[in-house]
Amino acid sequence: MALSDEMNQGEIDWTAIARKLGTLQENGESGGSKTAREAVAMIIGSSNLRAAVDHYVSHKKGSELVRHVLWLLHPRCAMERCYEIYQNEEDSQTRRDAIELLRVVADSSVLPWIKGLLEDQDEGVQCWSAGIVDQLLWSHLVDPEKCEELLQLMQNHSNEQVRETHAFIIEYLNKRE
Repeated sequence: MALSDEMNQGEIDWTAIARKLGTLQENGESGGSKTAREAVAMIIGSSNLRAAVDHYVSHKKGSELVRHVLWLLHPRCAMERCYEIYQNEEDSQTRRDAIELLRVVADSSVLPWIKGLLEDQDEGVQCWSAGIVDQLLWSHLVDPEKCEELLQLMQNHSNEQVRETHAFIIEYLNKRE
């Protein structure tokens, strides 16, 4: 089992992690679930999280656990690895699997990627890309206003499933208001 350097030393240097995350101030400390997730991701380590993405898209045993750990943490390095696999992999199913995983790992920082994903020639990539928009809105990780252009693209998309996802999202947003 590979562990990060902090864990190999037997004790985690929480002060160093807090400093790196910027949660220490002269008059106290701050925290929250987002910084806690970032701290856990730091402890696990970027190389382990990137390898977890590879484990998932390879359909190895334990991949469902990997998916949910990455979903919980939303680590930036995992988002980047999903996108790298999408860009560089020749196997269309692996590309789709990377975008399917990105759907649950993503945060608002991936919004600039989605237009290109929706324009991909692979219908599976298109559908999972629409799912990213759905998941970001469903999870309140992005405001609907930030997705207006993407929602317009989805509404007029040539892929029927993408248009259906658009309709589902609009129905959900209308009920949410």
